Amino acid sequence: MNTIMHLYGMLKDRKGATMAEYAVIAAVLILVAIVAFTSLGSTIVAKINDLVSNM
Repeated sequence: MNTIMHLYGMLKDRKGATMAEYAVIAAVLILVAIVAFTSLGSTIVAKINDLVSNM
């Protein structure tokens, strides 16, 4: 029960994110963007190569 009250207190705390939390969020977003663009880039190159080989 004490753990539930502690978690509830953390959720209720509205101080906002600290600079370290913003840095972690930014790093995660950048990592996701890099992975997505890398994957998407490989797919686009494969499609272009298929197009060129079919010409």
